[in-house]
Amino acid sequence: MCCNFHLLLYATSLAILCSVYADSERSVVADLSPFRTNKINFIWAKAVSHIADKSAIKRIKEELEKFDKLYLSAKGQQEKYGKSDMDEIDAKLGTFLERYGLESTISAYNKKMKWRNEEELKKTNSVLASEKFTDPKVEKLWRAAQNGKFSESQLKALHKELKDHERRMEEYNAKFLKFNEIAHENSLHDENMDGREEIRRQLKEHFNDIESNYEQLREKVLQTEKSPFKNEKVVDLWNLAMKNPNFTATELESIRLDLHHFDKQMEKLKYHEEELAAAQQLHKEAGKASVISEGLSEFEEKTERMKRKLRKLGNFLETKIGHTEL
Repeated sequence: MCCNFHLLLYATSLAILCSVYADSERSVVADLSPFRTNKINFIWAKAVSHIADKSAIKRIKEELEKFDKLYLSAKGQQEKYGKSDMDEIDAKLGTFLERYGLESTISAYNKKMKWRNEEELKKTNSVLASEKFTDPKVEKLWRAAQNGKFSESQLKALHKELKDHERRMEEYNAKFLKFNEIAHENSLHDENMDGREEIRRQLKEHFNDIESNYEQLREKVLQTEKSPFKNEKVVDLWNLAMKNPNFTATELESIRLDLHHFDKQMEKLKYHEEELAAAQQLHKEAGKASVISEGLSEFEEKTERMKRKLRKLGNFLETKIGHTEL
């Protein structure tokens, strides 16, 4: 009897220990993702697996909670205003992680996300890129959106809206053709004039709705799209090209490539001008007899040549797009 009691007690204790151990395991697993941002959860998981000091882990968690809130705030700013302090937060986080030898976790996370995004983008592009729109206006709008900086979800949503718009346009065209056939047959007998007028009114409303919807989609592309260019003049030229209804999707793509080259050259000129201004200031402070004066004239001439070349390119693009002022 006593032996059975001890066996029962041992079995009960073992069951309790197993239950506690299982709860502990679940707690650890759950605690590997205590934050709201994926980046901080990734760093936290690495910290837990690499650092044994409990007090250090506690300090790291407290600091990561602050960074978690900062990243959430920065993400909100980016969605609302199109800019954020994400790079600055990354730098501060890197400095903090250096204390514990975890600075490499940021680059590890970035590589992981880059690979994942590239894979998702390949899948998305393979489907969306193969899609074509029969309406030239819709096709042009779609290509413009693809050349912009829409997020994956925005691009998918826009693609669905454009497909829906094209379907409605096809429905209208089918109704319009049918109406013309009926109108032609009835014109021989001049019957049911009231019925034809009602159908004509409905078709007109349908067409106006379609045109209104297209304008809304067009505005969405123009407003949501972040310009792929840095230089203000180039941005203005691109916006003018986008608003020109006469350009086909192919022509618009050609203009975009030309403007991309122009934008890069303008950025290069900006850099040269900044360097030249710094050299001129240094020359002014050092005096005419300094070593700087020897290469300064050549630098000035080179910058002027770049200006003339870009002025010609700008005039060419201005004419091509049909704008009278650069």
